[in-house]
Amino acid sequence: MAIVLDAFVSYLSDLVIQVAKDQVGLLLGVSDEIGKLDEKLQFLKDYLADAEKKRITDNHVEGWVRKLKGIMYDATDILELCQLKAMEQGASVDLGCCNPLLFCLRNPLFAHNIASRIKKLNQSLDSICRTSAEFKFMKLEAYQDRRTASQLISRTTSPVLERSGVVGEKIEEDTSAIVKMLTEEWNAVHAGNNVLLLALVGVGGIGKTTLAKKVFNEETVQEKFDEKIWLSVTQKFNQADLLRTAIVTTGGDHCGSHDRSMLEPILVNAIKGKKFFLVLDDLWTERAWNDFLCVPFSHGGHGSRVIVTTRDDRIAKGVKAMYIHRVNKLGSDDAWSLLKQQVRYFSILQY
Repeated sequence: MAIVLDAFVSYLSDLVIQVAKDQVGLLLGVSDEIGKLDEKLQFLKDYLADAEKKRITDNHVEGWVRKLKGIMYDATDILELCQLKAMEQGASVDLGCCNPLLFCLRNPLFAHNIASRIKKLNQSLDSICRTSAEFKFMKLEAYQDRRTASQLISRTTSPVLERSGVVGEKIEEDTSAIVKMLTEEWNAVHAGNNVLLLALVGVGGIGKTTLAKKVFNEETVQEKFDEKIWLSVTQKFNQADLLRTAIVTTGGDHCGSHDRSMLEPILVNAIKGKKFFLVLDDLWTERAWNDFLCVPFSHGGHGSRVIVTTRDDRIAKGVKAMYIHRVNKLGSDDAWSLLKQQVRYFSILQY
């Protein structure tokens, strides 16, 4: 709902600007009040996102938001009424256009009424602004920073496959094709490479991670490789954390170190000569592989494979993927099957 309230304030601010541009405020003797109204709206706009979030669990904030909306409705009514009356009765035949100034000049009682209502409106907004300090709302920048951090954390994935999210012949066909590529011997052109890399490319939310999980959990894959490693890279990946995760997954001991120069040899010892299958999920830059992960993993045994999931073709090419698989959206039948399956799944959870 934050976007609705934010859009409401933006609309009202635009209306204030238009009224000021038409010089209605100056004529009514409330140009200063119009300016104050705009300042207060801009001030409040910085805190709306956090206010909408807190109102869900805080009844006092809920009351504050309702009061603010009521004031904004009043402000909209006042400003639109002024413009509407001007358009209805203030048209200048000579000028051939609507002139709100003419209407206000001809209707001093209306002008006085509008001026009084705008001043009262500002007094109400003063009270709203003072009360907002009690709730300690975060400003927009801080809220966005925290939301971004939360999104980055929520992008972290694991190889655990939620079966309720897997439907359709297409994903089964794709899984079979990719498993075949992972487990078969490649031609002589690539025979000298211990580690070969494939990429799953598609827009966000299309199902790259789900497909990678499906492949990762296939029985053939589990049996074919000595080590299976899943690394969730994300935008702001930490080199040491990735290395530590890989070490633990392969049964090594990082000894509590966060030093890359110490962690890399430990990982090399853990995978040296072993045929591994590595998934790098949600790769946003080829540097994660090219600049440091490929060095220790190059010591893996012959037949080792890496799958990268990414939104960007350039990254797939940048990591020198031998094969790029494009993940496409579900067909209508599969999408409908997924929806029905999810409904059944969540119905079971409720009971």
